[in-house]
Parts: sequence; C-alpha cells; structure tokens
Amino acid sequence: MSNPFKFGSAVTGDQYYDRTIDGDKLYSIIAGGSSNVVLYAPRRYGKTSLVKKVIEKWADDGFTCLYFDMMKIDSIESFCEKYASAVYAAESATDKIIRLIGSCLSGLRPKFTVDESGKPTVELDFTARRFSGDDLENILDLPEKVAGGKRTFVIIFDEFQEIASWSGGIPLEGVFRGCIQHHDSVRYVFLGSKTHMLQRMFSDHARPFYNSARILHLDKPPVEESRRFVADRFASVEITIGKETIDKVLELSQNIPYYVQALSSEIYETVLARGGKKVVPEDVDTAAMSLVDMKREQYEIILEELSGAQRRLLSALAISPTDCFDEAYRQRFGLGQSSTVHGALLKLIAKGYCERLNAVYFVGDPFFARYLTSASYEIHKSE
Repeated sequence: MSNPFKFGSAVTGDQYYDRTIDGDKLYSIIAGGSSNVVLYAPRRYGKTSLVKKVIEKWADDGFTCLYFDMMKIDSIESFCEKYASAVYAAESATDKIIRLIGSCLSGLRPKFTVDESGKPTVELDFTARRFSGDDLENILDLPEKVAGGKRTFVIIFDEFQEIASWSGGIPLEGVFRGCIQHHDSVRYVFLGSKTHMLQRMFSDHARPFYNSARILHLDKPPVEESRRFVADRFASVEITIGKETIDKVLELSQNIPYYVQALSSEIYETVLARGGKKVVPEDVDTAAMSLVDMKREQYEIILEELSGAQRRLLSALAISPTDCFDEAYRQRFGLGQSSTVHGALLKLIAKGYCERLNAVYFVGDPFFARYLTSASYEIHKSE
C-alpha cells in the first residue's frame, strides 16, 4: 500500500482537506463578480491547495483560469513573457489570438513559438528599446482584450507580494492597480504567505491597492475536520487510530495542514515498519522525533545564520508564543531592549521563521519549535 498522506506540494482528491466553508466563500465571491479577493495565511496552511480546488469549480462554470506562482518569477520581463504565453496558450494559439497579441505588443516584437513540451509560448524582444510601464500595461490588459466582453478570465497571483522585489524602476503596484480597476471581464485572486506584506499592500490607504479587493483570512482547519481527515486516511490503508492519539497528532503539528500531513506520513511509516495495524501514542512521539532528526542539520544551518538577538527571540517564541513583548517577557528570556526585540522580530518575519496569527507571534514550523526546546539544542548552543 502507498502512503496515504502527501505534503510538499498542492494536494487534491482524498488527500485534500475539504475546507468547504472557505472554498465556497472564495468561489461565490469570484463567481458572482462582486469583488476581487485577497487570500492570506501563514505558510503551510493550504492556500494553494484550496485555490486549485476552487479553480476546478470556476472552470466548470466556463471561466478561463490562469494561475501564476510569483515566487518563480524574478523580474518584470520574466513575468511579461509568462503572462503573455499563458493567455496565448489558453486561447489554443489561434491565428486570431496571434494577431491580437501581436497588435497589442507590437513594440516588443512578439515571437510565437512552441516549447519542448509542445506548449505555445511568446518570446518578447526587450532589447529593441527601453521597457516601460506602458508595455506592462499592454500585457496586463491582454486577458481583458482577449475576453472581449464575451467570456470571463480568473487570474490567480500566488505570493503576489513578491512584485515588490522586482527591479526595473516601474511603480509596479500602481501599474497593476491602474489596469485591474478597468477590467470587466477579468477577476483576480491575490494569495500571499508573507501576511504582513500583503496586509500592508491592501490595507494601507497610501498604497494603490487600498480597498481594491475583499480580504479573506485562511485560518487553521476546524479540529473536527482534521480529526476526520486523519482517521479516514489511515482507515484507507486499514490502520486504526483513536481519537486521543489523533488529538496528539494535531497538538504536535499545531493543526497546520502541511505538518498534519507530514507527521501523519511519518507515523504511517513507523507503524508499517513494526507491522502494526493500529497507531499508538508512542508512534506519534517516534515520528515527531524522526521529523526533527531529518531536519536537524537544516535547523542548525538556519540558526548559524541568525544573530544572537534573533536566536534568543526565536527560542523564546518556541517556548512561549506571545502577543506582547513587555518588560516581563523580555526579562524572562533575556531579550534585551524593546528596540532590539523589534528589529529581531522584523528579520525573523521577513525570513519566514516567525509568523503572526490573531495578533500572536510564534515559530511557524512546529518541529523547528520542538527542536528549539529540546535538550539537543541546548547542547548545540553550549558547544
């Protein structure tokens, strides 16, 4: 039998958390055309899996859905080529679309080709002249022009806040917002795991995207949903697991979907190795320590790259997540002045090691937190 749990990539089918309420809300807002949507949550909460599930429903409604992972795009030029290529491929690369895209992007001398996998692509000549905001606007307008008021596109930008890291001297937020606000045949979903950046982008009245989309926050799944998922997946391979043992799984994984799957996957391997048919509490402890051991070297490399103030704060948050870094908290963990803590916190958030949810700061990876509170880390610190 194959392992019934999957993690590390978007999940579908029986390996996907239902998240019915969240999915239905996202689906109805976009399908109804009432607003664009911002969906944010810390890493590993299942945003991408949720959206890809809802994409299936939008596609069934006849919408043309285009998904972009902005983490895989490192420049404006790269984005423009991928965006134009996606629109081109979505329209089956007809002569009509070739002429339309060619006329819209004539200044960039588009070349229509097919890549090694047989997928239609567009190559743009950025050497002909200086790339401008007008060129970007023309590319962003492609879906609206292709739709022609006769169909609807849904564009999903995953990790949208990454546009802030692109260079090129173009006010990207303003250009994106200026185009999007005039699109009647295109609806947008903006995803992000750097919640502090995405929140500021859409909630700061001084920035172009202020009040331009409905903001949805993806929380952890309901506990009952997680319990049912874990029990059902083990049952699918004829392994039983009691409610109290499931609750231990959820406690150690902090009920974060990615880590629920990762821990459950390792538990399955543990049970399989001893030839068992039932998960016992000891299996959960063994699997948790296996996950820590597998990532121990990675954790140590991370800590070596952090400053002393950052390491102390991360260790404190592993022991005691908090919404208040008052004097008592700082003294308890030897964190120093408030300004030092603030600077260290911003760095940890930017690096993705610390998350904030419902005003509480915590270590995003529960097994990193487990390592930070373990005896082995204390030994490592003293070496």
